[in-house]
Amino acid sequence: MIIKDKNKLQEKCSPVSVKEGEEIGVRLLHELRESNNGIGLAANQIGINKRVCVINVKEPLVLINPKIVEKSKEQFVFPEGCLSFPDSKVKTQRHQDIVVEADNHNGRLSFSANSKDINDAFECVCIQHEIDHLDGITMFDREFRQEPIIRGVNAPKKIGRNEKVTITKGTESKVLKYKKAEPMLGDGWTLSI
Repeated sequence: MIIKDKNKLQEKCSPVSVKEGEEIGVRLLHELRESNNGIGLAANQIGINKRVCVINVKEPLVLINPKIVEKSKEQFVFPEGCLSFPDSKVKTQRHQDIVVEADNHNGRLSFSANSKDINDAFECVCIQHEIDHLDGITMFDREFRQEPIIRGVNAPKKIGRNEKVTITKGTESKVLKYKKAEPMLGDGWTLSI
């Protein structure tokens, strides 16, 4: 049964042996299949506080004691859902490229959303989402909120198209509507404020 209490998902999970992790992975994949619409699941979402998660976007993938060891500076905003919060959707900001190490995989695993295949983006986001769960972080903690742009007192005043402005070129000056003055600004004329 999938835990739907945010407070129970805020604790960091403990490392696990590969053998125990594989057993947990089998349970997680079963639970994920039963959900009918999930693409990832972390052990703490079913009440097991161990560092194991599964992803099933392109193929089933079990990660035991995973950690992101490299991440790109480039990020993107992506709408996420979560089996623990089935009625919620959140836009999150995620890294475009990540490299993951896990005890049950030799070498590093690379994931990138920089592809024409939308499944690559889903997989890259899902892995970050599930590793976050193992660290006690939910999608709500990663929510992307666009900051409003507020014009400060020192910000230049916006000029309307029909507003009269004064432009100068050397000793000559003219007063005309901004829409008429704008093309002249690249021809040596300057706006007098």
